[in-house]
Amino acid sequence: MAEFTQQNVHKHMTVYSSDNKKLGHVGEAYEDSFVVHKGFIFTKDRYIPYSAIQQIEGDTIHLQLTADEAQEKEWTKRPDYEDHLGDPTQLFYDRGHGVHDPFDEEKPDRP
Repeated sequence: MAEFTQQNVHKHMTVYSSDNKKLGHVGEAYEDSFVVHKGFIFTKDRYIPYSAIQQIEGDTIHLQLTADEAQEKEWTKRPDYEDHLGDPTQLFYDRGHGVHDPFDEEKPDRP
C-alpha cells in the first residue's frame, strides 16, 4: 500500500469514506495530517492522519474508514507529534492518531 504525505494532498480535494460517503473537502494539509471541514457528516472539523488514506485518484481521497468509523474517531484536534508539553488532553487525542504515548498502560510498547 502506498504511503501518502502532505505532498499528495491539497486544499479542496474531496474526501470519501470507504463506504463511499462524501465526508467533505480538505481545508488545509499539514505535515502530519489534513483537515476536513465540518459539514453534513462531520459536526466538527476533523484532522485526518495520512495513514487513514486508502487511495488518491485525481482530486479525490478515499479513506480506509467507513463514515461511522471516521465520525467515532477523536480527531477534532490536530495531533501534536512534535511535543506533548505534558498536556493529558493532547495525549488523549494523539492516541487516536497512533502517536506513541508513554502513559498508555494498555499499549506501553507501541511506537
